[in-house]
Amino acid sequence: MKSKSIVGLALLSFLLAAVAFASMFFGAEPISPSELFKNGRDGIEYLIMFEIRMPRTILCIICGMLLGGSGAVFQGFFRNPLADSGILGISSGATLGSIICGFFPFAGFSLKFLSPISAFAFIGGLAAGLLVFLFSLIFRKASSVTLLLSGTVTGTFFSALSSLLILLHEKDLHAIFAWTMGSFNAKGWNEVQFFLIPSLVSIVLLFFCAPSLDILGNGEKTARSLGLNLKRTKIFILLSGTLATSCAVCSGGVISFVGLIAPHLMRSIFGPYHRTLIPQSMISGAILLLLSDTIARTVAAPSEIPIGIITSLVGVPFFIAVLKKN
Repeated sequence: MKSKSIVGLALLSFLLAAVAFASMFFGAEPISPSELFKNGRDGIEYLIMFEIRMPRTILCIICGMLLGGSGAVFQGFFRNPLADSGILGISSGATLGSIICGFFPFAGFSLKFLSPISAFAFIGGLAAGLLVFLFSLIFRKASSVTLLLSGTVTGTFFSALSSLLILLHEKDLHAIFAWTMGSFNAKGWNEVQFFLIPSLVSIVLLFFCAPSLDILGNGEKTARSLGLNLKRTKIFILLSGTLATSCAVCSGGVISFVGLIAPHLMRSIFGPYHRTLIPQSMISGAILLLLSDTIARTVAAPSEIPIGIITSLVGVPFFIAVLKKN
């Protein structure tokens, strides 16, 4: 690792810690450190801080790391700076799964560690990734472009089904539709317990993608001549990115553009080498999501704006700028 990348990781980690600290003190009800320590465990500040905002902050960090890391992996895999974690239709599959959950009688209840909506979203995201994975098996000599188009078609199909179900059952699915816009509202320690292990596994798998992505950056022909097993590499990257995106979507809903903005900024500042780009994208993704969540909780307090709206307002101009540049 170059000294510039090490310094960058240190600065990003410090910034993440500062933003995480601030996110726990700002919200619809601001909390001052003096009041927190003065009242101790008996005060309402303690309850808000450690039972509401702390698990929410942890989930934001996990989700941001998954979105930023998977975005970096998919951008490197498709060699396209406009790719993000929803490129394979995984987000659309998770959305469809959450909407289908609304038709079951237990939709209003909660499981031990997870709400049924999040569980169905996780299944839907994995189903979308599996479908694209099957395309890669059918077209054995398919290039990354074919997988990209397969993911686009899959996502469009799932989005159409989701829109149809929402239109046919508008009243019943209003709450689920709001969930699909992205939110960490009412998330607590149960969700943290459920997502922690699969999220850590996903993060480790994304790190293992780095060496292969650096080789693929020279082109598939060059990678094949260097002894890289393209089929096995594609399958591993697809599965890693699918698991990471599925965990991110069902923990916070469909949150757009984080996987696009974070890797692109880090690549333009620190370079394209994935051994450092992936962790940098993870940290910057967590920072971006924490900032967006803090804004969503405070700008219209006591009401809360879906976090997906905040990231989209930032992401759309960024997307246009990147598109124009490339």
